[in-house]
Amino acid sequence: MRLLRVQIKNVPLYEDAGINIDFVATDRVIRGDGEATADVTKVGTSGSIYTENVVGITGVNASGKTTTLNLLRFVLGYMTGSFVMRQLYFDSGWIGKLGPSLVITVVFWERGAFYQLRSELAHSYEPVGESIPGGRITRDAFSFTDETLWRLEVKRPSKRMLTSSSEFESKASIVLKRNGDEGDPTVISGESKAFLDDQTSIVSKITGKTAARVERSTRRLPEISMPTPVIQAFDASVESLTWDAGAQIFRLKFKGEEERLVSMGVATRILSSGTIAGAEMVGHAIDVLREGGYFIVDEIENSLNRSLVGVILNLFASPVTNPHGAQMIFSTHYPELLDLLRRKDNVYVLTRTSEYRTRVIKYSSVVDRVENKKSEVILHNVIPGSMPSYPDVQAMRDYVRRYVQGE
Repeated sequence: MRLLRVQIKNVPLYEDAGINIDFVATDRVIRGDGEATADVTKVGTSGSIYTENVVGITGVNASGKTTTLNLLRFVLGYMTGSFVMRQLYFDSGWIGKLGPSLVITVVFWERGAFYQLRSELAHSYEPVGESIPGGRITRDAFSFTDETLWRLEVKRPSKRMLTSSSEFESKASIVLKRNGDEGDPTVISGESKAFLDDQTSIVSKITGKTAARVERSTRRLPEISMPTPVIQAFDASVESLTWDAGAQIFRLKFKGEEERLVSMGVATRILSSGTIAGAEMVGHAIDVLREGGYFIVDEIENSLNRSLVGVILNLFASPVTNPHGAQMIFSTHYPELLDLLRRKDNVYVLTRTSEYRTRVIKYSSVVDRVENKKSEVILHNVIPGSMPSYPDVQAMRDYVRRYVQGE
């Protein structure tokens, strides 16, 4: 399965209570030698539809970057695509501020056809324990209330068909419904409903999968032997790092030193946080690149050198290391990292409106020139709201000055 577009409605965080992100390459695609094309992956055997291999999301603090990634992760979960996620705080079970219901429209490619799935979900909070003050700790709970699945009947669709629901539906036919009249052949049968609970999407009838694998960053070394080229990319002084499953210890050897037998806790203290984060990230990336799935990374810059972030991004951008069209979706606080991306239609900038709602802006819809450095455009506030408010920052500086000077 390959995502082409995700639209989510009834999320109060966003302007007009909705978000729309597409993964279709809308700018020109320059083909390489033969079929190998950097940065994008061709979808289908005919036409010129490509999807981005790397998508970057940036924005000011509290603009909704983590919530946006959590929502994409949630969609990928029930769509049952293969994905891995490096995200620090999702274990709380809370995606972000959501309404009592969601309407999610997903356009995707699966088994030789383009589909659109519209799902209506009820959202509530279910208790998972007691908080210290006596309140309840809750997590998000969802159930599907209605769904409709369309299949596009056009063999060579335009990009507009894939990025507009109305255009898609005008050229598509309904192939499956969750609810409807018993005489409607597109409505799933009562027998099928008996095996389809309200936490499972009807899309499983198309994808044929029932579960998705999820991995999250734990800020600790995975209990595996690290390939020497991977570990040395982040710490050249390490000669080897192998995991002894029987003894539950690491065998750690630095160049010119004797091998040490260390516990997980000791190994985590000896190695730098950047080495641990980088080795873990590359390990997850290899799994996704081998199979062709999704890798979601929140705050990709954490503990990593800029050049090494570029190396990881290029693993997904290059057809040599990404032959199956795996996709990385990442967020960053540092616009300079977006300069590492060669395209401009794979960047989203989250800004805040005067009503403190998040506006999701596709970079290429505002900036036409490829040669502009994305970081300069963002840092110079060419896209209004992409940088912190100067009056707010100045007010904080004035407060600190008065406080430290005892005024």
